[in-house]
Amino acid sequence: MRITERDITKTELEAIYEDFRNIEIKDGVPQKKTERFQFVIEDGDRIIGYVSGITEHKWFYLTDLWVEESCRRKGLGTRLLNMIEDKARCEGMEHIYLWTSGYINPLFYEKNGYECFTILENKYEVEGYHQIGYRKDIK
Repeated sequence: MRITERDITKTELEAIYEDFRNIEIKDGVPQKKTERFQFVIEDGDRIIGYVSGITEHKWFYLTDLWVEESCRRKGLGTRLLNMIEDKARCEGMEHIYLWTSGYINPLFYEKNGYECFTILENKYEVEGYHQIGYRKDIK
């Protein structure tokens, strides 16, 4: 036996993931296909807003929410957030979670009913700039 630092091959990684799935099956966890939902706001030929996330059993992971800077503070972010929450709810998701950072973003999510579940303090090189996990029940 030896331990080495090297890149893993795609085939090796697939075998590891298959074993993870087998453990879940043995534990009685239903195997569900992950789906991505996304909405785009367009203005002419420009994308000015985007929201996306993936299903994870009963949880929805909000991966992206973006509004072009010149279009912010006009309700578009909240509109996108509501749309993705409604879609996730309709697809049977019971909760939603996300990671964010910065000074303004946390306020946005709190205003929209999200609760902080963890803070990775000073994750970035800027003092006071944390990565924050938020969650919300949507059922």
